[in-house]
Amino acid sequence: MTMKIVSYKNYVAGWLDTSIHDFLEVLSPNAASTKYALITCLDSNPNPASLLDKSSELKSIAEIVDVVGKGLLLRTDLLLEADALKPIFFGFDEVWFFPTKTISPKPDSLTLVGPGRITQAKFNKLGRWMSVNSCSMALGGGEGLNFVVRAHGLVKFLLGYSIEQPESSIVPVG
Repeated sequence: MTMKIVSYKNYVAGWLDTSIHDFLEVLSPNAASTKYALITCLDSNPNPASLLDKSSELKSIAEIVDVVGKGLLLRTDLLLEADALKPIFFGFDEVWFFPTKTISPKPDSLTLVGPGRITQAKFNKLGRWMSVNSCSMALGGGEGLNFVVRAHGLVKFLLGYSIEQPESSIVPVG
């Protein structure tokens, strides 16, 4: 089997058998590279800004978000607090992380949301927007978690290898 790393400049794409909500439980609220979060899809809705007045999950952040295109931009520490109190992400969601709040809207045609994994052709377009906006990490939930992160050297190859991993066949006992 020949493995192909899906990458663009200093970014690498991968896949993990987890969810955005679970990943946010371990994300540091103080990392400078992920100071701001842009939510661009919630529960398969690519226009989360339209949900601000309708969604009970978004009530806790409605007053502190900025609308950027169709997305919702807020400080990551506030997103983590809100999601810990009442989960916001349930699957088929998308979040991008940035060091500053000066970003352009994500083009509608670009998405990380599953169930499919990221292809090189899709990533070439995503990578350009991410690079121009200094995006440090992106998460796209669905059936597992598509992710993009800046990485170099061995870490890049280790993370890039994850995109080839099969979904877990282990059935939880319980």
